[in-house]
Amino acid sequence: MRAGPAPAAAPVVAADASGAGPDTAALRHVFGQYPTGVAVVAVYGAAGMPVGMTINSFTTLSLQPPLVAWSIGERAADLPMFRDAAYFGISLLSSGQEAVARHFADPLRRRTPVDADVLDLGGAAPRVRNAVGWLLCTVERSLPLGDHVLIVGRVAGFEASPGAALAYHRSRYTRIDGCADVDASPWT
Repeated sequence: MRAGPAPAAAPVVAADASGAGPDTAALRHVFGQYPTGVAVVAVYGAAGMPVGMTINSFTTLSLQPPLVAWSIGERAADLPMFRDAAYFGISLLSSGQEAVARHFADPLRRRTPVDADVLDLGGAAPRVRNAVGWLLCTVERSLPLGDHVLIVGRVAGFEASPGAALAYHRSRYTRIDGCADVDASPWT
């Protein structure tokens, strides 16, 4: 006798009207089922003005060497600025920073000034104040993949702060806190 749930039906692959590939709206819906953290990646652009962009594609890659990654659309006007920057900063937003996330998610506002109490401009890359974490990175590599470019960054500095993190789930901002402590290493 076999234990566990009954086998699931074969996965459904939705095709678009032309039959050329998956239905991108349906695929986006599936992607939205997975909660992600929310971050702002920022650089100094032309004339030293800060440029930031909200991302939820941030991921850690390696501890030795310390590498992280995030993606940007291949046609994004700001791609060369992020790809060619000497440094970029990644601010891991706190649960109270939804307005900051919305500001930098809007391509028309990414280059507009924000209050001095939002951005710290005193370092090698701009950083969002009061974020739960911050990483200073150099571009290790950029890889064109599909309709995006994956930016791999080598961590040159970092800082953590207490607080709940901002998350994005099912097309809405939410918060991550109060997680139960569980053994993350079931193999030991």
